[in-house]
Amino acid sequence: MEAQIRLFFNSVVKNDLLKKAQGVFADVQTDFWDVKKILSRFDEWRVSFQGSYSNAYIGLCLPKLLAPLIRHQLVGWNPLQADEDFEALPWYSAVDRFCHGQGYEESENMDKTTLPTIIEKTILSKVQGFVELVWDPLYAQPSQTLTTLCKRIQDDYSVFEVEQSKPVKAFVEAVIQRLRSAVDNDIFVPLYPKKFLEDKRSPQFQFQNKQFWSAVKLLGNMALWDGLIPEHILKELMLEKLLSRYLMITVLNESDPKHTIQKCKEKIAGCFPESWFVDVNTGSSLPQLQNFSKHLLQTAHALFKDNNDSSSTRALLSDVLFVLKNIKAHDSLRTITEKYHCEDLLKTL
Repeated sequence: MEAQIRLFFNSVVKNDLLKKAQGVFADVQTDFWDVKKILSRFDEWRVSFQGSYSNAYIGLCLPKLLAPLIRHQLVGWNPLQADEDFEALPWYSAVDRFCHGQGYEESENMDKTTLPTIIEKTILSKVQGFVELVWDPLYAQPSQTLTTLCKRIQDDYSVFEVEQSKPVKAFVEAVIQRLRSAVDNDIFVPLYPKKFLEDKRSPQFQFQNKQFWSAVKLLGNMALWDGLIPEHILKELMLEKLLSRYLMITVLNESDPKHTIQKCKEKIAGCFPESWFVDVNTGSSLPQLQNFSKHLLQTAHALFKDNNDSSSTRALLSDVLFVLKNIKAHDSLRTITEKYHCEDLLKTL
């Protein structure tokens, strides 16, 4: 009931805000607030007096000139909702036509950077506000929507390049701080004595299990930022903080090898971006995954110690080999295949 009341209140506030926003330019002629009409005047200048237009560096001035008008159209836009697209707003089509319209496709067009600059300074600024004040990294749908938007901006406007502008750097830093805050403040996996965890119905087991899956969900949501924030920072947050500090606690205290392998394969390793392992040639995976791969090796030894060479053991061992192969822990792979003569399983992966 409380959540419904909150949603209703937020809806009322939003509708009131949108209504007030519609009246901002009520007493202003459209020539002074309609982006399309404003740009048509600049287009006339560009066509009639090209030299004067070029000397005035209008392409550098337009993003700042149009920013308040564009922000006005963005008042109701929520970048965390998949059904809302800033490119569907009137300002976008007007700016896009002005920059890339007929007769202005040539490379020397001085206005071709106007749209990417607006994206950097106005759109990302809006998104940054949602990152800092609204977005919860533990929720999958908003995280997916947000990263999809950022990757589309990167693909279409190349704003997340090596040489980033100040607005882009500020946005990336806001994302990093929000992810770091989620790890430090929103995740807690308690460590209980094994006697409390043997009973799957005990409150201690239930709570630890719930916290473990919350941490796994955050791990997966963090991986969505691969390619958008620096790789070394993403590895620090995902592997050094989340995996080593919290997830491994549960994995190491898991008494059933089957459950251990299931958690490692389907939930944890499945979150690691494939790009991390493209250039790994050390034979022992990433340094941050040493304990993870060693535990998988120990789990394989425990499987054969308890069950010898049964078909179920070989199926679980195949899962272990699958994870070790994907993270390029070749030394552990070699140890398992040589000791338990399971080269046939490795060939099927």
